[in-house]
Amino acid sequence: MSAAKVILVCGSGGVGKTTLSAALALRLAEEGKRVLVLTIDPARRLADALGVGELDNEPRRVPTERGELRALMLDSKRTFDDLVVKNAPSPEVRDRILGNHYYRFVSERLPGVHEYMAMERLLSLLMAEDADVIVLDTPPTRHALDFLAAPDRMSGLMDEGVMRWLVLPATASGWRMLEMGSDVLAGVLKRLLGPTTIADIAEFFSGFQSLWGGFRERSLAVRKLLRAPGTHFLLVTAPAPGARAEAIAFLEVLQKDAMPFSGFLINRCAVPAPAVLPWPAAPDHRTAEEWAHVREEVTTALERRRALTGAQDRAIGDLLAHAPSGSPAWRIPDQPTDVHDLASLRRLGVALHDCGAVDAILGAG
Repeated sequence: MSAAKVILVCGSGGVGKTTLSAALALRLAEEGKRVLVLTIDPARRLADALGVGELDNEPRRVPTERGELRALMLDSKRTFDDLVVKNAPSPEVRDRILGNHYYRFVSERLPGVHEYMAMERLLSLLMAEDADVIVLDTPPTRHALDFLAAPDRMSGLMDEGVMRWLVLPATASGWRMLEMGSDVLAGVLKRLLGPTTIADIAEFFSGFQSLWGGFRERSLAVRKLLRAPGTHFLLVTAPAPGARAEAIAFLEVLQKDAMPFSGFLINRCAVPAPAVLPWPAAPDHRTAEEWAHVREEVTTALERRRALTGAQDRAIGDLLAHAPSGSPAWRIPDQPTDVHDLASLRRLGVALHDCGAVDAILGAG
């Protein structure tokens, strides 16, 4: 498998996580790296930030001044289909699964399937061995927690004992496990779902049995990947109380599951107020009263900025108090304009470089 670095960019909604993912990926590429940036956030903002139009499940090249950057957006249904095609033991089994009505439900709407397929897509990108760095733009924090839990859930579902229970042979009237239950239960389920649906479910699990072991092995491989030395979790947050609380909660999950936390990206920080220099004399075109008013306005603005940066310092200190000793908190200054194209992403990438985040990421194991 590729020795590429994997950078998972996490954070609550509205803190600029997707924009920072794109800016970081662009900057790493223009440092001379081959970079893939993958979004599993269904809001589809990454393509807008990179200015490349629509993204899909296959990498699309982004114009860079140096290095190589490709971007893609997860299509969980297509990823699931690809897994079936690659791992089915025969064309007959492949076609049985892909044509099954219940498979369509599982691959599109089963809870957790989107998060698990994100992990599968990450694994396939790593196995392709054609990138130095893979940046993942994850969904907002609450959904990202599902993303982290997906490999464990899937490997648990595909436990050998569960598999045997689900893949009991189908009978002519439906699913063997229903026939083993009470007549009342079987009758109720068949009335609710219909005998055709019951048969589809039985057929799905019967065909899927041949893929079960491979799925479980891949789930365990992804679980190991999330804790590997080359994997880095970055938490994007802001000094605001709500964002800070979500970041702390997410950090606790990472620590509990022994996942590698690499630092905070504190976005939209106020620039510190400049030092107050001796005031010059009033210019000739200003009266003393007018100049005193200017001095008062400037002094008030500086005091407000100092109060704001002081509050930010305290908020960041609170974050670091919950983090492992020595954890970095890189401050990203608030940008003067919206970040919506490659030029503004480059400016944000310069800010990531200037605060030390890029060098730290490139130098990490």
